[in-house]
Amino acid sequence: MKTNHMIMMVIFYLLQVGFTINAQSQLSNITAISPEGRYSTPIWSPDGQKLLITNQYYTSLYIIDLTNNNSLNRIKKGKGIGYLANWSPDGRSVVFREKQEGSFSKNLKIKSLHLETNKETILNDVHPDNTNPSMQARSGKNLMVYINSETLKLEAKEGLNGKPWVITKENGQFYHPVVSPNQKFVAVHEGPNIYIYSIYGNEKRKLLGVGIATSWLSDSSGIITFEDKSNDGHVISASDLYHISKDSSIKTNLTIATDDIVATWGDVSPDGKRIAFSDEKTGRIFIADLIIKN
Repeated sequence: MKTNHMIMMVIFYLLQVGFTINAQSQLSNITAISPEGRYSTPIWSPDGQKLLITNQYYTSLYIIDLTNNNSLNRIKKGKGIGYLANWSPDGRSVVFREKQEGSFSKNLKIKSLHLETNKETILNDVHPDNTNPSMQARSGKNLMVYINSETLKLEAKEGLNGKPWVITKENGQFYHPVVSPNQKFVAVHEGPNIYIYSIYGNEKRKLLGVGIATSWLSDSSGIITFEDKSNDGHVISASDLYHISKDSSIKTNLTIATDDIVATWGDVSPDGKRIAFSDEKTGRIFIADLIIKN
């Protein structure tokens, strides 16, 4: 009886801090859809039929066509273009950041590449931290959530010339913001920690634990993260994907049963039913059915 009491106390503590395993949330039908290589960071197209991916050095962009035997085609190469690359709202173009030779990141050009014509267009109304114009198009606000390069605070504004406001009132250096599909919340990082902020409100920020947030669920109810480990400080030796509920902070290991996969960079499909992710061990891209029950 004493042992059972101790177990219940531990479970209660884990529930309080949000680090629990929710057995009802899981991945199934995990399938490799690329050959072995150095592929990474898959992003679903708006129609859920293709994946935009890069390599582990962010120097190339590829598309995997899930409706055409998972055909893999390289569409563009260049220094750093794979980092934060995304899709246009209609899925006919991809958006990427182009570094100018010898320039700092604040002088990045944001471009779109039309997949049929190969025509490149400079996008002046897209922020380098917010290269997902699909959400901006849905809201009609052209919301930009970004890191101020001088203060390292998280800011937001509506439209390129809109008046900015500061989201992160706390002291700290913030990085890698990920905006929710409903554009009400943003996950942002400070050191190893992930915080959720309300973009427009004054609610107190919420700590969701450690890791790297990579994607929101399609209904904005939670985020997908990964936590990697390295034995030598250079090569990732282990990593798992997690789901963290925005409201309850309950944390679920989605890849606990996949010891042979070093899972990183999970992205949820537009319909919320599937997830794509990278395997750092083989350099392959996987997709799986996603079941989330809070």
